[in-house]
Amino acid sequence: MKYIKLWLVILFMGLLETVSAQITFFEGTFEDAVAKAKKEKKYLFIDFYADWCEPCKQMAKKVFTLPEVGEYFNKNFVCCQLNAEAPENKTLVQKYKVNALPTLLFLNVKGEILLSINGAKESATLLHEAKVVMGEVLSFEKLYEKVKKEKKNLDLRQELLLQAPAFIGTQEGYNREKWVIRIGSLFDSYVADKTLDKMVNPEDFALLVMFHQQKDKNDPIFDALVRNYQGYVEQVGKTDVNRYIISLYNGYIISLCRNGKAEYKQELERLNGDLNQIYGAIPFGELTAFEAVNFLADGYYNLYRKNLDVFFENMNKYFQGASATLTVNNYTGPVEDLFSLYQGNIPENAYLKVIPWLEKALSFPRMSVQLRSRVLCLLGDCLKQTGDSVKAKQCYNQAFIVSAEIEDKQLMVQLQKMIQSRLSAL
Repeated sequence: MKYIKLWLVILFMGLLETVSAQITFFEGTFEDAVAKAKKEKKYLFIDFYADWCEPCKQMAKKVFTLPEVGEYFNKNFVCCQLNAEAPENKTLVQKYKVNALPTLLFLNVKGEILLSINGAKESATLLHEAKVVMGEVLSFEKLYEKVKKEKKNLDLRQELLLQAPAFIGTQEGYNREKWVIRIGSLFDSYVADKTLDKMVNPEDFALLVMFHQQKDKNDPIFDALVRNYQGYVEQVGKTDVNRYIISLYNGYIISLCRNGKAEYKQELERLNGDLNQIYGAIPFGELTAFEAVNFLADGYYNLYRKNLDVFFENMNKYFQGASATLTVNNYTGPVEDLFSLYQGNIPENAYLKVIPWLEKALSFPRMSVQLRSRVLCLLGDCLKQTGDSVKAKQCYNQAFIVSAEIEDKQLMVQLQKMIQSRLSAL
């Protein structure tokens, strides 16, 4: 019997730990929360939310419930959630200029703003800002000033750069533009001072991903990545390294094709050279990596020259040869590019040709509800243009049903209005 009792005690304590491992929000008025903060000699953390606000819900579900967040905030703050649309909070909303949701405020016991954050944030960002308020770490601005004074301190510069995206995300207008320029310049100087071959580590790789998102014609960063490929794989992992290199290279090739630069053909020769170690390991069904990427590039080059017959020929060769390895985005991407190029009014003979691509895309079981709704609408548009109004109506109706699952209610309403407009036009 005593063992059962002991087990129950252990179980109960575990439940208590689970419950307390999240932010405990004060249940009372704002004034009562201030009084509690004064008594406990703590700052206040205020979460302004609305019932319809999806980012608010995501923060409540995925950030405020994390043990590391709950432990720190419960220890250092009196936490309070206030509905921004509740009549009793109207004065506070006006006082603190709550214009976006969620608005997260750190206040002292006088009600003065120590820090204001607009929009949902990841747990790491929220914890960092809380520690800034508590004086445990430097604010981004103070860290920047320290970097300016200690110009040779590369570790300090690295720390600042790693924090930069989160900080810039909190800025608006001129301030945002100012910091983008400052950090861009700081990144360039950091790379120059440290040298690329000494950046083979997880932290510097993260900086490259953050700040170097496009490959140039003569790109020393890209070349250093390829040159130090094995080192990066050991430090970071093959999946992340491959994904980054491929995204840079594919983006560069597509940009050349879009701009009508036939030199993309010459660039593709690297697939048989120093890029073979990366692309050669990727399965493309019956095609080699060189064949697959060439079909894609030739397709896109001719798409943007509006040579649609050659575009469809190359894309179908790609789809046929690599079908077993493709994802839904492989089929939807070219269709959306085609519609975008022609501003939604593609040539009549093209509608029949994209229908099989869209039908193939819909066969994939894993697809976001937003994408599935959009693909169904595109398929409906194509069927309508080919004269099959019955199947078009079926697609639109199905898109309407699927769209009801979209969590962002504003987006859902907008999409459903568009679908209803299409149905009315049949």
